[in-house]
Amino acid sequence: MKTNLGESRRGPGSKQEQRASERRRATISHHSCGARGGGGRHRNTSLPLFHPGDAVPESGIYEVIHDADHRQAHDAVMIMGNRFPSCETCNERVRFRIIRTAPYIFQDQDFEEQP
Repeated sequence: MKTNLGESRRGPGSKQEQRASERRRATISHHSCGARGGGGRHRNTSLPLFHPGDAVPESGIYEVIHDADHRQAHDAVMIMGNRFPSCETCNERVRFRIIRTAPYIFQDQDFEEQP
């Protein structure tokens, strides 16, 4: 079967396309880890918790876990080399857990700012 440039030989209902779609969904769910309320996915609670003042080991998205009923956990971007901050309300009792690493664009060799 001859196809035009950019067209797939696999139809939307083919077994190959179904397997490819399943692989994409598995990859997305592995990397997204349920930002903003979970969406039915769970966080990996076996990963280490970081404290205010600790150095951020890798740039990426971190779950911010506040003390008691102050605020629900939420996500924040942290940049490697910075320090985890304290919370204005729960102070040093806030904790941080990596959800997904993501390089800061200006720390990438192709995008580094030149002096």
